[in-house]
Amino acid sequence: MAARPARRRRDRDEEALVWEIRVLRTGSRGAYGAPRIHAALVRAGRVVDIKRVERPMRVNGIAGITRR
Repeated sequence: MAARPARRRRDRDEEALVWEIRVLRTGSRGAYGAPRIHAALVRAGRVVDIKRVERPMRVNGIAGITRR
């Protein structure tokens, strides 16, 4: 039964990460994709892998835009 607390903690951590991603994306007016979001999180002191940023963005339908 030790898996349940770990799963809840992981889910809470992911929700917090998605919230941070949404805040950063809003600050960029929707322009930032996973690489820039990852760089901003690292600059802010958050230890996170690029794949850990890409997956929640993909699952939650968060994507950067290309401005031309």
